[in-house]
Amino acid sequence: MRRLIAAAAAALAAGCFGGLKNEAPAPRIYRVDAPALEAGSALPADLSVVVERTAPGLDGDGIAGRWPGKRLDYIAGARWASDLAGLLQSALVESFQDSGRLRSVQGDVGRFGATHTLVIEVRRFEADYTAGGVPVAQVELAVTLGRNANRQVLASFSAAASESAAENRQTSIVAALDAAFARAAADVAGRTFDAISAEK
Repeated sequence: MRRLIAAAAAALAAGCFGGLKNEAPAPRIYRVDAPALEAGSALPADLSVVVERTAPGLDGDGIAGRWPGKRLDYIAGARWASDLAGLLQSALVESFQDSGRLRSVQGDVGRFGATHTLVIEVRRFEADYTAGGVPVAQVELAVTLGRNANRQVLASFSAAASESAAENRQTSIVAALDAAFARAAADVAGRTFDAISAEK
């Protein structure tokens, strides 16, 4: 009798809990495109691009959102293809490389010597919901450009841009962040080229 009761209990448990295996759908993975930079004269410089740090809450692969009350959370069901610092560094390296304006461009683990280093801190990279309704993509980068030979700072500045999302949807939010980043990156590149050009 005990065996019969135990078997019935096991069957009941399997029936009850078997239907609870509704796994959450896998998150959608997004990346940031490498912005196209304006053409210009070639410069005899080798640049290392380093995204050194991100603001607290932006250091993972979650797509951040800012809500009223200084609350930071992440867009449900969405992730960046890598941690944000690595993602943006890769995009910036590609942009500088594709511009054709520098002799060489590499990341912080480059194997070759660089004449200049561009160090970037990501202060903001988020969908801002604090005004309510449709979010606004906010991007802010703190930038320092230095000459490696004597460790002299050539330029230090911040580049910021914002872009309203077309609607409160993942794809629209990512597109707005991408557009804001493209404008901020263009500002970073323009000032970097100007600073390197001015020292010659």
